[in-house]
Amino acid sequence: MHPTRLMPQLSLLLLGCTLPAAMQLEPISVSVRSHNRSAVEVYLLCGHQDARWLGSIGAREGAVMDFPPERTRCVQGLNFFLVDREHNRGYWVGPMYLQRGMHVDLVIEKYAGLSTANLGRD
Repeated sequence: MHPTRLMPQLSLLLLGCTLPAAMQLEPISVSVRSHNRSAVEVYLLCGHQDARWLGSIGAREGAVMDFPPERTRCVQGLNFFLVDREHNRGYWVGPMYLQRGMHVDLVIEKYAGLSTANLGRD
C-alpha cells in the first residue's frame, strides 16, 4: 500500500489512543469546611511557588473547590496557603501528594494554623 494512503488510518489510530486519556482528566475536588470565625482565602501551590487562587470561604461555611489535574504533577508536593483576611495572616497546610482518582478534604479550624488536609479515594 502506498504510504500516503496510510496517513488517514494512522491519524485515526493515534487519535483513538489519545482520546480516552484526555477524557479522563477531570478536575480534582477539594471539599472545604471552615470552623473559622472569618472569611478565608484558599490558594494552592506547588511547593512554595506558583500560587493559584481556588476561592474564598466564609466564616463557618462549606464549599467545594476544584483545580486541574495537571497541578498534581508537583515533585515538592502540593500545599494550601490559607489567608485569614480579618487578621491579615497566612497559614500553610501540606504537603500533599495526590494521585488520579483522589479528592481532598480541607478542614479550616478556628485557629487556621491547625487546619488539615486529608486525602481520600473517589
